[in-house]
Amino acid sequence: MNKYHGIFPALVTPYDENGKINAAAAQNLIEHLIRQGVSGFYVGGSTGESYLLSLEERKQFLEIVIEAVDGRVPVIASIGVVATEHGIELASHAAWAGASAISAVPPIYFSFTKEEYIKYYEDLAKATELPLLVYNIPAMSGVQFSKADLERLLSNDKIIGLKHTSYDLFQLQQLIENYPEKS
Repeated sequence: MNKYHGIFPALVTPYDENGKINAAAAQNLIEHLIRQGVSGFYVGGSTGESYLLSLEERKQFLEIVIEAVDGRVPVIASIGVVATEHGIELASHAAWAGASAISAVPPIYFSFTKEEYIKYYEDLAKATELPLLVYNIPAMSGVQFSKADLERLLSNDKIIGLKHTSYDLFQLQQLIENYPEKS
């Protein structure tokens, strides 16, 4: 069975009263969710307020989660950032820390060409041995991938699937039919 199948909650990043990451609260949440039968965790995405965290805080929280999970379920590290260099730094850290896979939204704020977005994902995939999930979230990223764009990305062996947060369910259905081996 595909290890990236099932429910992967996007974790919030809990803080203490001093504005620091609250490791104990994160561990309690993780234990509760594992008892509820989740299949894995998605760490460092928009639900975890990643764009408000420093790179060091993102790394710290990922390490807290991986330690608490202790190999029981896969952990997908969200590494989406504007600068490819920072994404590669987060990807390298995710591999070092023991994440199972990485995921990334397309770079936001600046308008890039589709070729540049595709190159961004190819660069991330090349930079680590971890498999990569493309996070397709057009409402928040402003990037509307065509079916052909996503097929090009999914044809890369290092890209194992798609986190599809889009209302284009017809596109998703076509991708599932054309790439049944992908997540």
